[in-house]
Amino acid sequence: MIVDGKGIVLDPFTIEDAQVVDVRFDGHRVWSARVPYSVDGVIALKWPNALKTRLTGVTDVAVTDSATGREIDSQVDVRFGRRSSRLELVDARGRWLAMTKWDRLGPVLEGRDDEVGRLLLENGRKLVDDLIEDGHDVYIVGGTLLGIVRDGGLLPHDDDLDLAFYCKAENAVDLGLVSYRMERALQRRGYTVVRHSLAHLEIEFFNDEGQPDHYIDIFTGFFIDDDYCQPFALKGPEVARDDLLPTKQREIDGVPFPEPQNPEAWLSYAYGPGWRVPDPTFKFVTPKSTRWRFEGWFGVFNRGRVYWDKHYLESDEPTGFTSARGAIRRFLKDIPPSARILDLGCGDGRWTPALAAQGNRVTAVDYSHEALRIARNGAAADGVEYRYLNINDRAALLELGAWMLGTGDEWYVFAHHTAQTLTRVNRQNLFLFLDLVLRGDGFADLVNDETFSARYKRGRPSTWHLPTSWVERELDGHPIHLERVGRRVRWDAGQPRKVATLRLRRTAGRVAAGDNTTRRERASEDSVDGEI
Repeated sequence: MIVDGKGIVLDPFTIEDAQVVDVRFDGHRVWSARVPYSVDGVIALKWPNALKTRLTGVTDVAVTDSATGREIDSQVDVRFGRRSSRLELVDARGRWLAMTKWDRLGPVLEGRDDEVGRLLLENGRKLVDDLIEDGHDVYIVGGTLLGIVRDGGLLPHDDDLDLAFYCKAENAVDLGLVSYRMERALQRRGYTVVRHSLAHLEIEFFNDEGQPDHYIDIFTGFFIDDDYCQPFALKGPEVARDDLLPTKQREIDGVPFPEPQNPEAWLSYAYGPGWRVPDPTFKFVTPKSTRWRFEGWFGVFNRGRVYWDKHYLESDEPTGFTSARGAIRRFLKDIPPSARILDLGCGDGRWTPALAAQGNRVTAVDYSHEALRIARNGAAADGVEYRYLNINDRAALLELGAWMLGTGDEWYVFAHHTAQTLTRVNRQNLFLFLDLVLRGDGFADLVNDETFSARYKRGRPSTWHLPTSWVERELDGHPIHLERVGRRVRWDAGQPRKVATLRLRRTAGRVAAGDNTTRRERASEDSVDGEI
């Protein structure tokens, strides 16, 4: 076996009949890969990008058969880069990381202490009891069901519990209403609920220090004619109603959970006929027609959230003001003393304390619990309150707006590189929100990269951009006046990128949808302070 910074090269004869292999560093599984065909007499496994960037230090590397655990080959004291210390693939809290099914590094059950698994099961059992008490037919699905039926326990490469409930509603609107009622009932019980869509909830649990620790998914199961549907990925006739209910009990490490009446039918439906063979590399392949149907019915409120969670997972403190200094100075100069400020998309709170200067009261919101963890542990500042908020979830955003109006205060909104990380559809949520909350002299400053990033990747919102011309078009139909109050250039990986600060104020009347002539004429007269 040859191991270097590019990957691992194996002798095909050592592989034998292994189809999927686990790669371990110092005994910890860090990656599972499907064995490719041999080329020029060797089998080459290339490091995934997320793992490749973390390869620095010394470690023992072993390759094992995922199905049997047989060691295929190993090499001790492999050195990556120049560092001579042991390679520790951990996050800021010391949790061992591994490649997940989403091609990202994240904490998994294997490598964490048994206490985490115990808490996951205990919290899962309590959640099931509460859902049943509220009248829902609940059963375990996904990797949770697969692990217990096939292996007798939780999958070591998993990171959560998967639950579903059978919903008898017959259309998308009623399904969404059931989900919202479930969310509100769980919130009244004290749960922290993260909404992925109108058919998918995530329940977040925190440790004693208030840090995100583990989570449980709740999927909505329902039928369209004879097709069983379970967004986000599953739709087909393989599961009948009698395969789901009545549920029966299955113990996971001594804790009973309800499972479908015919668990094998659900597993074949989700994972295919080969579900009994371990395959940590398995990914759901959703037909476009199914994805479009579910996204059209139930929306996608989770865009980018996992990316930012993983981004902040590696940090333990804010990283400084970066390019916000000029925008903050201008913002603070133009608001009255002791103002009410909404830091919309506060991230790790790097600039929030500065906004709280002059006796201002700041409500800072973000949809990454990992970012909020850093923000709350950062520099203490009087007058700052941190809240979870998902801008993609229109109902939650407008609920915050109603609360803001209820305070009776005039609000000022600061959104630094926030609007550009939203999709065009979800930016409409933002503009509706500003329609609601901007009153009197209140205004919103949106700071955006206007020019394209040379490092652009669709799955990395940090590389997105938002030209002012797009904002002008998207504001049609909103009673909002746009003015560019700042312009500068920042350097991004050696590339100059133009940054604009746009000030939005609510007007007394409404601008007719589709009529943007007046706004464009106004925009041409907007003042620019010349900040470079």
